[in-house]
Amino acid sequence: MNSLQLNLDRNVMQSHSISKEIDQFMQQNQVGDGTRFKIITCTLEAIANVFEHATPPLKRMIVILHCDSHKVIVDLLDNSPHKTVLQPTSCPATNASSGRGLWIINNWMDSVRSQQTVAGTHLQLTLAI
Repeated sequence: MNSLQLNLDRNVMQSHSISKEIDQFMQQNQVGDGTRFKIITCTLEAIANVFEHATPPLKRMIVILHCDSHKVIVDLLDNSPHKTVLQPTSCPATNASSGRGLWIINNWMDSVRSQQTVAGTHLQLTLAI
């Protein structure tokens, strides 16, 4: 299994193309276009949600992508207290102020898990190749 680790902070997110780095890593691992699109979209959405909604506000997080011939796993690790988030059961209305990203993540990924760790919160996204 090949891995890519990104140590992110708010400044890196604003000045660096995380999507290009993730895309290059998956291309090197022969991940198809549609799967790469889903992984990049859901990873960026999850990162944005964590930075936006964590309390107290986060300064940094670790993102690790694992890839083998069967699946891609994305681990997001941060030091925020774990919060249980209700997963949307249907696509939010177009005029809803939030929720669409969570809906997309939960419908595009095969598995979405969030758990408390000793250091904070671990969010894991998994998609079969």
